[in-house]
Amino acid sequence: MRHITLIFSIFVMGLALNSCTKKEAKEEEQTHIVTVKTSHVQIGEIDNKISFNGKTVYLKKNLVVSPISGYVRKMTVKFGESVKKGQLLFEIQTKENKALESTDSGNMGIIKVFSPTSGVISTLNITASGAYVLEGASLCTVAESTEVMVQLNLPFEFNSLVKAGTTCTLILGEDTKFNGTVYQILPTVDEANQTQQILIKPHTSKQLPENLNLAVEILKTRHNRSCLIPREAIMTNETQTIFWVMKVVDNKLAIKVPITKGIENDKMVEALNSGLTKNDQVIVEGAYGLNDSTVVKVIK
Repeated sequence: MRHITLIFSIFVMGLALNSCTKKEAKEEEQTHIVTVKTSHVQIGEIDNKISFNGKTVYLKKNLVVSPISGYVRKMTVKFGESVKKGQLLFEIQTKENKALESTDSGNMGIIKVFSPTSGVISTLNITASGAYVLEGASLCTVAESTEVMVQLNLPFEFNSLVKAGTTCTLILGEDTKFNGTVYQILPTVDEANQTQQILIKPHTSKQLPENLNLAVEILKTRHNRSCLIPREAIMTNETQTIFWVMKVVDNKLAIKVPITKGIENDKMVEALNSGLTKNDQVIVEGAYGLNDSTVVKVIK
Protein backbone atom coordinates (compact mmCIF):
# COMPACT_ATOMS: atom_id res chain seq x y z
CA MET A 1 0.00 0.00 0.00
CA ARG A 2 2.80 2.34 0.89
CA HIS A 3 4.47 1.49 -2.43
CA ILE A 4 1.34 2.47 -4.37
CA THR A 5 0.99 5.72 -2.41
CA LEU A 6 4.63 6.64 -3.15
CA ILE A 7 4.17 6.01 -6.87
CA PHE A 8 1.00 8.13 -6.90
CA SER A 9 2.76 11.02 -5.12
CA ILE A 10 5.62 10.97 -7.60
CA PHE A 11 3.12 11.02 -10.50
CA VAL A 12 1.27 14.04 -9.05
CA MET A 13 4.53 15.93 -8.49
CA GLY A 14 5.55 15.22 -12.09
CA LEU A 15 2.29 16.63 -13.40
CA ALA A 16 2.72 19.75 -11.26
CA LEU A 17 6.28 20.33 -12.46
CA ASN A 18 5.25 19.85 -16.09
CA SER A 19 2.41 22.34 -15.67
CA CYS A 20 4.74 24.92 -14.12
CA THR A 21 7.26 24.46 -16.94
CA LYS A 22 4.57 25.01 -19.58
CA LYS A 23 3.27 28.07 -17.73
CA GLU A 24 6.74 29.60 -17.54
CA ALA A 25 7.33 28.87 -21.24
CA LYS A 26 3.99 30.50 -22.10
CA GLU A 27 4.78 33.58 -20.02
CA GLU A 28 8.20 33.84 -21.65
CA GLU A 29 6.58 33.58 -25.07
CA GLN A 30 4.11 36.31 -24.18
CA THR A 31 6.95 38.64 -23.09
CA HIS A 32 9.03 38.00 -26.24
CA ILE A 33 11.53 40.83 -26.69
CA VAL A 34 11.91 42.35 -30.18
CA THR A 35 15.41 43.26 -31.35
CA VAL A 36 15.66 46.61 -33.15
CA LYS A 37 18.20 49.08 -34.48
CA THR A 38 17.96 52.76 -33.65
CA SER A 39 19.30 56.12 -34.76
CA HIS A 40 19.47 59.46 -32.94
CA VAL A 41 17.22 62.32 -33.95
CA GLN A 42 19.20 65.13 -35.62
CA ILE A 43 18.72 68.88 -35.41
CA GLY A 44 19.88 70.72 -38.52
CA GLU A 45 18.91 72.30 -41.82
CA ILE A 46 17.06 70.70 -44.69
CA ASP A 47 16.38 71.99 -48.19
CA ASN A 48 13.36 71.73 -50.43
CA LYS A 49 14.63 71.61 -54.00
CA ILE A 50 12.77 71.34 -57.28
CA SER A 51 14.30 69.57 -60.26
CA PHE A 52 14.11 70.38 -63.98
CA ASN A 53 15.67 68.94 -67.13
CA GLY A 54 18.44 70.89 -68.86
CA LYS A 55 20.95 70.35 -71.64
CA THR A 56 24.40 71.64 -72.47
CA VAL A 57 24.93 74.15 -75.28
CA TYR A 58 28.03 75.84 -76.65
CA LEU A 59 27.44 79.56 -76.36
CA LYS A 60 30.11 80.66 -78.85
CA LYS A 61 30.35 78.99 -82.25
CA ASN A 62 32.68 80.33 -84.93
CA LEU A 63 31.80 79.61 -88.54
CA VAL A 64 34.81 78.96 -90.78
CA VAL A 65 34.11 79.84 -94.43
CA SER A 66 36.07 79.58 -97.65
CA PRO A 67 37.68 82.91 -98.57
CA ILE A 68 37.66 82.03 -102.29
CA SER A 69 36.07 79.66 -104.75
CA GLY A 70 38.28 76.66 -105.40
CA TYR A 71 39.21 73.10 -104.57
CA VAL A 72 39.91 71.76 -101.09
CA ARG A 73 43.53 70.69 -101.58
CA LYS A 74 44.09 69.64 -97.98
CA MET A 75 42.11 69.24 -94.75
CA THR A 76 43.79 68.57 -91.41
CA VAL A 77 40.85 68.12 -89.00
CA LYS A 78 38.11 65.64 -88.18
CA PHE A 79 34.67 66.03 -86.69
CA GLY A 80 34.80 66.36 -82.89
CA GLU A 81 38.53 67.08 -82.85
CA SER A 82 39.97 69.77 -80.56
CA VAL A 83 41.87 72.57 -82.29
CA LYS A 84 44.02 75.50 -81.20
CA LYS A 85 43.72 79.10 -82.28
CA GLY A 86 45.78 79.64 -85.46
CA GLN A 87 45.92 75.92 -86.31
CA LEU A 88 45.80 75.07 -90.01
CA LEU A 89 42.42 73.63 -90.96
CA PHE A 90 42.21 73.68 -94.77
CA GLU A 91 44.16 74.58 -97.89
CA ILE A 92 42.05 75.93 -100.78
CA GLN A 93 43.42 75.74 -104.31
CA THR A 94 42.24 78.22 -106.93
CA LYS A 95 40.96 77.00 -110.28
CA GLU A 96 43.90 78.69 -112.00
CA ASN A 97 46.46 76.95 -109.79
CA LYS A 98 44.80 73.60 -110.35
CA ALA A 99 44.90 74.19 -114.10
CA LEU A 100 48.66 74.80 -113.85
CA GLU A 101 49.41 71.75 -111.65
CA SER A 102 51.57 70.25 -114.38
CA THR A 103 53.80 73.32 -114.31
CA ASP A 104 55.94 74.61 -111.49
CA SER A 105 53.48 77.20 -110.19
CA GLY A 106 54.71 77.00 -106.57
CA ASN A 107 52.34 78.09 -103.80
CA MET A 108 50.69 80.80 -105.83
CA GLY A 109 46.94 80.25 -105.68
CA ILE A 110 47.05 78.13 -102.46
CA ILE A 111 45.06 79.76 -99.67
CA LYS A 112 45.45 78.49 -96.12
CA VAL A 113 42.51 78.63 -93.70
CA PHE A 114 43.31 78.76 -89.97
CA SER A 115 41.16 78.27 -86.87
CA PRO A 116 39.91 81.62 -85.53
CA THR A 117 39.83 80.31 -81.94
CA SER A 118 40.52 77.30 -79.75
CA GLY A 119 37.68 74.82 -79.43
CA VAL A 120 36.07 71.73 -80.89
CA ILE A 121 34.99 71.02 -84.46
CA SER A 122 31.22 70.77 -83.86
CA THR A 123 30.21 70.65 -87.54
CA LEU A 124 32.29 69.62 -90.56
CA ASN A 125 30.83 70.26 -94.01
CA ILE A 126 33.80 68.94 -95.98
CA THR A 127 34.26 65.18 -95.83
CA ALA A 128 37.32 64.77 -98.02
CA SER A 129 39.89 66.78 -99.96
CA GLY A 130 39.24 67.47 -103.64
CA ALA A 131 35.79 68.97 -103.14
CA TYR A 132 34.95 72.22 -104.89
CA VAL A 133 33.63 75.04 -102.68
CA LEU A 134 32.27 78.47 -103.47
CA GLU A 135 33.49 81.68 -101.91
CA GLY A 136 31.80 82.14 -98.55
CA ALA A 137 30.76 78.47 -98.29
CA SER A 138 30.80 76.98 -94.79
CA LEU A 139 33.71 74.63 -94.20
CA CYS A 140 33.27 73.84 -90.50
CA THR A 141 32.25 75.31 -87.15
CA VAL A 142 34.62 75.71 -84.19
CA ALA A 143 32.71 75.71 -80.90
CA GLU A 144 34.49 77.19 -77.88
CA SER A 145 34.22 74.35 -75.37
CA THR A 146 35.24 76.68 -72.53
CA GLU A 147 31.98 78.56 -73.10
CA VAL A 148 29.68 75.60 -72.44
CA MET A 149 26.40 76.48 -70.73
CA VAL A 150 23.43 74.55 -69.41
CA GLN A 151 20.18 75.66 -71.01
CA LEU A 152 17.12 75.40 -68.78
CA ASN A 153 13.56 76.11 -69.92
CA LEU A 154 12.07 77.19 -66.60
CA PRO A 155 8.27 77.43 -66.14
CA PHE A 156 7.59 81.11 -65.52
CA GLU A 157 5.76 80.37 -62.25
CA PHE A 158 9.18 79.61 -60.72
CA ASN A 159 10.79 82.78 -62.07
CA SER A 160 11.06 84.29 -58.59
CA LEU A 161 13.43 81.50 -57.49
CA VAL A 162 16.26 82.49 -59.80
CA LYS A 163 18.26 85.58 -60.64
CA ALA A 164 21.73 86.23 -62.06
CA GLY A 165 24.26 84.67 -59.70
CA THR A 166 21.86 82.15 -58.12
CA THR A 167 23.63 78.87 -57.28
CA CYS A 168 22.03 75.58 -58.30
CA THR A 169 23.03 71.91 -58.44
CA LEU A 170 23.69 70.10 -61.73
CA ILE A 171 23.29 66.31 -61.71
CA LEU A 172 24.69 63.98 -64.36
CA GLY A 173 24.09 60.79 -62.39
CA GLU A 174 23.84 59.44 -58.88
CA ASP A 175 27.57 59.91 -58.31
CA THR A 176 28.20 63.03 -60.43
CA LYS A 177 27.00 66.35 -59.04
CA PHE A 178 28.50 69.83 -59.28
CA ASN A 179 27.41 73.40 -58.78
CA GLY A 180 26.33 75.89 -61.38
CA THR A 181 25.58 79.62 -61.38
CA VAL A 182 22.79 81.36 -63.26
CA TYR A 183 24.63 83.29 -65.98
CA GLN A 184 21.80 84.89 -67.93
CA ILE A 185 18.00 85.02 -67.93
CA LEU A 186 16.56 85.72 -71.35
CA PRO A 187 13.86 88.43 -71.28
CA THR A 188 11.35 86.49 -73.38
CA VAL A 189 8.92 83.66 -72.64
CA ASP A 190 7.98 80.85 -75.00
CA GLU A 191 4.41 81.56 -76.05
CA ALA A 192 3.34 77.92 -76.32
CA ASN A 193 4.53 76.47 -73.01
CA GLN A 194 5.18 79.66 -70.99
CA THR A 195 8.79 78.81 -70.13
CA GLN A 196 11.70 81.20 -69.82
CA GLN A 197 15.17 80.26 -71.03
CA ILE A 198 17.88 80.29 -68.36
CA LEU A 199 21.61 79.87 -69.05
CA ILE A 200 23.66 78.31 -66.24
CA LYS A 201 27.47 78.29 -66.02
CA PRO A 202 28.68 74.87 -64.75
CA HIS A 203 31.60 74.78 -62.31
CA THR A 204 33.44 71.59 -63.22
CA SER A 205 36.71 70.52 -64.81
CA LYS A 206 34.85 67.75 -66.66
CA GLN A 207 34.64 68.20 -70.44
CA LEU A 208 30.92 68.47 -71.21
CA PRO A 209 29.77 67.69 -74.77
CA GLU A 210 26.99 69.66 -76.38
CA ASN A 211 23.37 68.45 -76.07
CA LEU A 212 24.10 66.46 -72.91
CA ASN A 213 20.94 65.99 -70.79
CA LEU A 214 21.22 66.59 -67.06
CA ALA A 215 19.06 67.54 -64.09
CA VAL A 216 19.04 71.03 -62.57
CA GLU A 217 18.08 71.39 -58.90
CA ILE A 218 16.98 74.83 -57.68
CA LEU A 219 16.51 75.68 -54.02
CA LYS A 220 12.88 76.49 -53.17
CA THR A 221 12.92 76.70 -49.35
CA ARG A 222 15.38 75.97 -46.53
CA HIS A 223 14.50 75.25 -42.89
CA ASN A 224 17.10 75.65 -40.14
CA ARG A 225 17.24 73.88 -36.75
CA SER A 226 14.64 71.36 -37.83
CA CYS A 227 14.01 67.96 -36.24
CA LEU A 228 15.35 65.46 -38.77
CA ILE A 229 14.60 61.74 -38.81
CA PRO A 230 15.98 59.01 -41.13
CA ARG A 231 13.45 57.97 -43.79
CA GLU A 232 13.70 54.35 -42.57
CA ALA A 233 12.17 55.37 -39.23
CA ILE A 234 8.92 56.75 -40.69
CA MET A 235 5.86 54.50 -40.30
CA THR A 236 2.51 55.14 -42.01
CA ASN A 237 -0.97 53.72 -42.47
CA GLU A 238 -2.26 52.06 -45.64
CA THR A 239 -3.51 55.34 -47.12
CA GLN A 240 -0.32 57.19 -46.14
CA THR A 241 -2.26 59.91 -44.36
CA ILE A 242 -0.99 59.30 -40.83
CA PHE A 243 2.70 59.11 -39.90
CA TRP A 244 4.57 58.15 -36.76
CA VAL A 245 7.89 56.93 -35.41
CA MET A 246 8.75 54.49 -32.62
CA LYS A 247 10.85 56.21 -29.96
CA VAL A 248 12.91 54.02 -27.64
CA VAL A 249 12.72 55.00 -23.95
CA ASP A 250 15.28 53.81 -21.40
CA ASN A 251 16.82 51.68 -24.13
CA LYS A 252 14.06 49.04 -23.75
CA LEU A 253 10.57 50.41 -24.42
CA ALA A 254 9.20 51.49 -27.84
CA ILE A 255 6.70 54.36 -27.70
CA LYS A 256 4.58 55.47 -30.66
CA VAL A 257 5.09 59.17 -31.47
CA PRO A 258 2.80 60.77 -34.13
CA ILE A 259 4.49 63.28 -36.46
CA THR A 260 3.65 65.62 -39.31
CA LYS A 261 6.02 65.41 -42.27
CA GLY A 262 7.68 68.58 -43.52
CA ILE A 263 10.49 68.83 -46.05
CA GLU A 264 12.03 65.50 -47.06
CA ASN A 265 14.88 64.30 -49.23
CA ASP A 266 16.42 60.95 -50.13
CA LYS A 267 17.76 60.35 -46.61
CA MET A 268 16.02 62.55 -44.05
CA VAL A 269 12.49 63.73 -43.21
CA GLU A 270 11.59 66.86 -41.26
CA ALA A 271 9.34 65.89 -38.33
CA LEU A 272 6.92 68.64 -37.32
CA ASN A 273 4.91 68.78 -34.07
CA SER A 274 6.66 65.70 -32.71
CA GLY A 275 8.21 66.94 -29.47
CA LEU A 276 11.35 64.92 -30.27
CA THR A 277 14.80 66.18 -29.24
CA LYS A 278 18.33 65.38 -30.38
CA ASN A 279 18.74 63.08 -27.36
CA ASP A 280 15.92 60.79 -28.49
CA GLN A 281 16.42 57.52 -30.35
CA VAL A 282 14.01 56.25 -33.00
CA ILE A 283 13.82 52.75 -34.46
CA VAL A 284 15.14 52.49 -38.03
CA GLU A 285 15.00 48.70 -38.34
CA GLY A 286 12.42 46.39 -36.76
CA ALA A 287 9.63 48.93 -36.14
CA TYR A 288 7.16 47.48 -38.66
CA GLY A 289 4.11 46.07 -36.89
CA LEU A 290 5.22 47.10 -33.39
CA ASN A 291 2.50 48.12 -30.96
CA ASP A 292 2.79 51.05 -28.61
CA SER A 293 4.78 50.31 -25.41
CA THR A 294 6.48 47.20 -26.83
CA VAL A 295 9.51 45.86 -24.97
CA VAL A 296 12.53 45.93 -27.30
CA LYS A 297 16.21 45.17 -27.25
CA VAL A 298 18.49 47.62 -29.04
CA ILE A 299 21.34 46.06 -31.02
CA LYS A 300 24.22 47.74 -32.81
